[in-house]
Amino acid sequence: MNASTPKAAPAFYRLRDVMRISALSRSTIYRRIAEGRFPSPVHLGGRASGWPITALQEWIKDPEGYRVAR
Repeated sequence: MNASTPKAAPAFYRLRDVMRISALSRSTIYRRIAEGRFPSPVHLGGRASGWPITALQEWIKDPEGYRVAR
């Protein structure tokens, strides 16, 4: 891979990346998930979970107005 080739975005982001992207702490992320104000992670297998990029993009569009469809 040469330096000018762009890196593809991952299909799922792990908690560390979500904390960096959202500028929220771990506890705030999980509190907002419980309140329906942040996307829930999906189980990836074993003990691993991650957030789909599409779910994070929806939250990024309107962080204060985001609500999980129930």
